[in-house]
Amino acid sequence: MPDVPMISVITVSYNSEQYISKTIESVLSQTWPEFEYIIVDDNSTDNSWKIINQYPDSRIKAYRNESNLREYPNRNRAVQLATGRYIIFIDGDDVIYPNAIETFNYYIRLFPESSMFFTREWDPRILYPFQVDPETIYRFEFLDGGIMGGNFTKVLFKRQAILDAGLFPVHISTGDSYMQLKIASKNKGVAINDGLTWWRRRKGNATEKFFKTNRHLAETINYKIAFINHADCPLSKEDKETAKTNIYGLYLRSLFRMITHLKLSDVGYLWKNIKVPREYYRTVFIRSRTNYFNNHNGDNPLHTPVDSNKLRNN
Repeated sequence: MPDVPMISVITVSYNSEQYISKTIESVLSQTWPEFEYIIVDDNSTDNSWKIINQYPDSRIKAYRNESNLREYPNRNRAVQLATGRYIIFIDGDDVIYPNAIETFNYYIRLFPESSMFFTREWDPRILYPFQVDPETIYRFEFLDGGIMGGNFTKVLFKRQAILDAGLFPVHISTGDSYMQLKIASKNKGVAINDGLTWWRRRKGNATEKFFKTNRHLAETINYKIAFINHADCPLSKEDKETAKTNIYGLYLRSLFRMITHLKLSDVGYLWKNIKVPREYYRTVFIRSRTNYFNNHNGDNPLHTPVDSNKLRNN
């Protein structure tokens, strides 16, 4: 194994005894054997730590927090413990398929200047791989249907990019989306084919609890608007205005739907925590523009040709 591994797989875990064995075994079953495996148990009260220690593999570096740090402080600790140039989060109830690390290594060699690799399902407009610059990423995210990873298992991050971004903010619940937007404002990414990992969406986990109400909209809308207004935003002035019209219009229409469904508690919370400038009230009547790249299709898909010389030279 090289002194500095190309990829670190990170598993953050809390009370995952029912699933942690499947997670660890999926990581250790990779067809590409050279990687670092960081496991950080967040002071579980079940048998998770005991199960973690049943795997005497030299690639595993297991740590147990002395107290429960909670999700994002624990992720930040794991990032700081890792030594790989790139990291992917496979949490204590997720699964990574055997060819994943090998596939990621292949694309890293082709696009070493990129800071994120997003795994995506089939899109009729995109022939993977497709390298995207900051402006294209933001246009996809705010003027189209999105291109970045939907959750942590869908994204391979360059570790230094996370460190340069100041690690994950501990007060934001959707830190995966936040970090991708922050890194994308200054860095290239690559969209690649899906099918490398499996994110376990189950009753009672953090994601399920998070989406039980509509209150998460306050967090995501506020930081999306902040990214658009930031000096580093790669969008043109016109595109910024369209992006804000899309965000505020969708939010206001959602608010009216919540009122009709008598979700008044959520409505009160959102109205208090999302300040819509008066000039954007009209956006409730404006249809969102989310078809920026619809002129691409199977005849002229978005695609980045592969330079085979990079494979031979790396």
